[in-house]
Amino acid sequence: MLDIKNIKIQINNIIEVFKSKKFIIPVLIFSIFLFFLMFSIMFYYFIGILIHSKKEIIVPNIVGKSVVEALDIVSQLGLSLKKIGEVYNPDYPAATVVVQRPSAGMSVRKGRVVNVILSLGGEKVFVPNLIGEDKRKAEVILRQYSLFLGTTTHRYSLKYEKNIVMSQFPVPETIVEKNSSVNIEVSLGLPPFGVVLVPDFINKSIDNVYNWAAKYDNINIKVNEEFVNDIPDGLVLRQSIPPDSEINPSEIITFEVTISKQKKAFDGRQEVYNFEYELPFIGDSLKMVKIVQISDEGEFILYNKPTSSKQKISLYVPPRKNSKLRIFVDGVLIDEK
Repeated sequence: MLDIKNIKIQINNIIEVFKSKKFIIPVLIFSIFLFFLMFSIMFYYFIGILIHSKKEIIVPNIVGKSVVEALDIVSQLGLSLKKIGEVYNPDYPAATVVVQRPSAGMSVRKGRVVNVILSLGGEKVFVPNLIGEDKRKAEVILRQYSLFLGTTTHRYSLKYEKNIVMSQFPVPETIVEKNSSVNIEVSLGLPPFGVVLVPDFINKSIDNVYNWAAKYDNINIKVNEEFVNDIPDGLVLRQSIPPDSEINPSEIITFEVTISKQKKAFDGRQEVYNFEYELPFIGDSLKMVKIVQISDEGEFILYNKPTSSKQKISLYVPPRKNSKLRIFVDGVLIDEK
């Protein structure tokens, strides 16, 4: 027979266990775990539904596109762009897409990020100074800078010996792409008879200009005076035609020359000179007028340019021993002062 009393005791013991704290805590922990497990399953389920509900996009080819153009292309398709690196690449201009991930043609969901590597262009180098170097040495120097020799032209020179580099392009210290070319101009040496080149008169006395011009009948010069502090008088600051340029008889060579306070003054606007000469009427057309100073020190051309009749010529005449001035019009002496 069933022991009813014993069964009641067992039931009461089970109830007491359920009422005890030792059982409530494990049940509570298990319930929390079960809740989060169910929440995670439901979360990933709905996320998966959301992701797979997005439209699939075929990734466009943006390699070779500028970063601005590439961004515009992917944005219109609902994708985004992210730069993940930069590399030197002479085949692509700077800020151009070199690599893309995912690759073109792949199928991705709308909203996907396209990672790109952009070009920095070709590697940059400085152009070395080749002027004054022998042509062969210039080629060696260019190779050391990862550059190469481009076009070589030749012309005569008063300043540089034969086979010496006279000029270059790009000029020294210019930043260029690695493996770029540099064009040079090489001296043929002194010019032959009949070829007249302009010397380099910079920082030399204007007397050198006058003596040089006096040797030729077809050289026209103009001298502009410029007051400069703490620089000796009569030095050439600038010349309008570069040194070693061949003379063009129809061209006037202008020289900017320093002048001291003792030789130049200002009355507000006008310069004060120590010699003035008004050309007589000799026709309506311009005449080539040359004024030459002759002294114990030699002959010096003070004025040599086209001039109209009745024009007043103002000059500064340097003080020289036993000096006199001769005025020529188209090579004919018309006056002497």
